[in-house]
Amino acid sequence: MTSPTRNVLSLDTPDGSDADTADLAPPSADLLDRALAGWQRFLRTEPAVADE
Repeated sequence: MTSPTRNVLSLDTPDGSDADTADLAPPSADLLDRALAGWQRFLRTEPAVADE
């Protein structure tokens, strides 16, 4: 049995070496506030689930 192959994004750099990972900046406070507001708006539109 063969193991599945994963497709992994890689970057080719001009010097021929591979970049392992790119540094990511943390999300801004404004982005987090907007995401929270959107999530709360989404939750209000979902129908309530009855307890089983």
